[in-house]
Parts: sequence; C-alpha cells; structure tokens
Amino acid sequence: MPSKEIILSNAKFLAIDLTQPLKESTEVYPGDPKPVKEVLSDIHKTGYEHYIYKISSHNFHPHADAPKHHTIELQNKGAESFGLEYCFNSAFLIDLSNDKYLVEVKIEHLKPFAKLLSQKKAVLIRTGYDKWLEANKKHIPKNIPYLTESAARFIASFDNIKVIGIDSLTIDPSGINCAHKILGKRMIIEAMVNLHEIPLEARENFDLQTSPLRIVGATAAPIIAYAFIKL
Repeated sequence: MPSKEIILSNAKFLAIDLTQPLKESTEVYPGDPKPVKEVLSDIHKTGYEHYIYKISSHNFHPHADAPKHHTIELQNKGAESFGLEYCFNSAFLIDLSNDKYLVEVKIEHLKPFAKLLSQKKAVLIRTGYDKWLEANKKHIPKNIPYLTESAARFIASFDNIKVIGIDSLTIDPSGINCAHKILGKRMIIEAMVNLHEIPLEARENFDLQTSPLRIVGATAAPIIAYAFIKL
C-alpha cells in the first residue's frame, strides 16, 4: 500500500510512499548496469544470512543526482553534500500527465504555477511516467520525459526552491545535460513513483520528506520520499 493514515504528535496525516522497492529485475536506463545480488553467507551453511548488492546509485526509484554528476566545477559536491535543508520541505505537485505521458516539459506548462513556485521549497512534476516505472517497462531514451532549457531556467529563477522532483529517469534528453547544469546546486530527484496517489485536493499544499543516503563522493543518492498531508 503506497498510502496510509498515521499519527504524528497527536496530528493525523495521510502518508504517501513515493519510493519503489529495488529488485534485481528493475528496468534501468539503457546501458546502465542492473542490480545484482550475491550471497555472502547462506543461513543453511553458516547460521546467518548475508548478501552483497552490486548496484548503481542511479538504479533507485527515486534517486537524487549529486551536484558533481553533470557539472565539472562541482566535483567536490557528492551525495554527502545534501544537508537537512533538502530533507523536509513544503511542497506542491504539478500534474502534467495525460493518457500516456508527457515527454517534453516546457516553460508554458510551468508558468501557471509561478505563485506556488514562489511560496514553496519543493516542487514535484508528474509527467505520467510514474505509471511506466511502476509497471517496470523497458525504457527508450527518446521517449523518456525531460525539462526543456527554458523550463529549467524558469524553475531556477525561484531561489526558494530547494528540491525539484520528477517521475522521469532524467531531467535532460539523451546526450544533453543542460537542465542538470542549470539546477545542479539544488536537489534534483528523478524516478519518483506513486505521484498519482497524492489527492487532487492536496496537490498544492503538502509536506515532503526526501531523505538521501549520503554516500561520500557518490554521483547520486538513493532517496526515501514521503508526502505528508494533514487531515
């Protein structure tokens, strides 16, 4: 179940899990290595069970690209650079999904949300690709949603925005890293799932948790993400 009512400090919330469990069969960006699980210790032989996982930090749904991932000037900013200011923020959702999904997110899609962009600390963009991720379908680079340069610059014009999340594997089209460079000092979260679970009436006002695994020097951080809606 991706959502559940919970009690925190005597207040009731609807908590929505925006994270997908990682498995060996998870479809990855073409050319990336798939997760591999190896048995280090078999409980039937040693009395305890212990595994080794060989994974890319970009296999996780979702993950946050570290600043160093696409920007040579930020090579000292790995996944360890994400402090608490990136973990807990006021947020809203821009839902651009249709019967399939939207590939190109343009500035005209975002301009109607300028007021919310000026008020919140985090924005989540749903293209509809979250359903594709959840169904674990193979990825075709030319069909993966992305932000245009003008859309990325529009978001970057709001200094208050710390976190940009999207249900795509990447914010740039294949072979280009323009949006990553424009937004690289913020937390860029890719491959978010279950965004469709956020109720329509709550999409302009909820709290977002995006907790990274802060691996020193890593180009990305696995993210545990939850939306909290006060009831």
